[in-house]
Amino acid sequence: MGQEKSWFLNVIKLKYFFLNIFFIFNIVISASPVEELNSFFKNDLSFTQTSFNKINRDYDKSEGTFKRNSDNSIKIDILSPFKEIYFINEGGVEIHDLEFNQIKNIPLDQLNNFFVNFIFNNSIDNTKISSIKNKSFTLIEDDKNFYFEFIDENTLQVKFKDNMEISNIIKFFKNNK
Repeated sequence: MGQEKSWFLNVIKLKYFFLNIFFIFNIVISASPVEELNSFFKNDLSFTQTSFNKINRDYDKSEGTFKRNSDNSIKIDILSPFKEIYFINEGGVEIHDLEFNQIKNIPLDQLNNFFVNFIFNNSIDNTKISSIKNKSFTLIEDDKNFYFEFIDENTLQVKFKDNMEISNIIKFFKNNK
């Protein structure tokens, strides 16, 4: 009986040992949210952007899709409330306003927009990260906070105030095939 009890205790200790190794291994190999972010924007995505309208004191909502092409160019379709298409490439941003049949071009070097630059270049300056957690981080760019949070493996939420101090939330969703 004593030998069985000793054997049983050794088996339990061994199980705990392997369980601890498993947890440590998962912590070490799991990607940081910054690394996950880089791979997330390589997917076809849909998104919802919600912003607080201070004048009407309600929320405005936009919806669209995001697609990165094999040449690293990006196509963003705004589906509602207005119909617009944005093409982003090395030359800049080409904006197609489908309702007014207008096209506007903005060279990338004239575009001072952290988020567009990040999405196109798909890289973040790690020195600008002020706080990092398991599935989220905050980045400071031009005295503005950008909060990135992975809700789950298919959903990313970004919170920030734009240049007019309007609070925005963009939720990106992977389009699973």
